[in-house]
Formats: sequence, C-alpha cells, structure tokens
Amino acid sequence: YAQTKDDLPFCTASDGPVSFLTEAVVQGDILLRCRHLTKSGQRVSMFRCAFHTGYVPPKVLRLTKAQLDGACANKRFSDDF
Repeated sequence: YAQTKDDLPFCTASDGPVSFLTEAVVQGDILLRCRHLTKSGQRVSMFRCAFHTGYVPPKVLRLTKAQLDGACANKRFSDDF
C-alpha cells in the first residue's frame, strides 16, 4: 500500500504519542470518538469518552485508559495507554 498526499496519515505504535490539532472551539457536553481507518476505508471503533467542558482545564485534555469507554477493559491497549 502506497500512501498518497491526499490520504489520511497512518500511525503505528512505534510512532509514540499522537496529538491531534483540531483548532475547534467546543462548549457543553462533548462526545469524543476515536476510530481506526483501515487501508480499505473501513472504520473500526477504538474508544470514546464523554465530558462537559465546564470540568476540563483550558487547552489540554488528558485521559487515562480507565477513562476511555471501549479501551478500559481491552487487552489491545497497554495499561499505560
């Protein structure tokens, strides 16, 4: 599979932490869902979380594996995920 400049970037575990710059202003109740996009274009849910912006410090949101629905009991994710 050869990635073109128009393809979404693929990341591997060896890439280390991945940040997503969204530049989106959000307010209120938020549902954050992370999906894996296979090379064939299929979406596979990895994890999700919900939160209210009133309880989140400005500019940075860090969550542990235990706080992510779908990842907390999944062996695919290491304990320090």
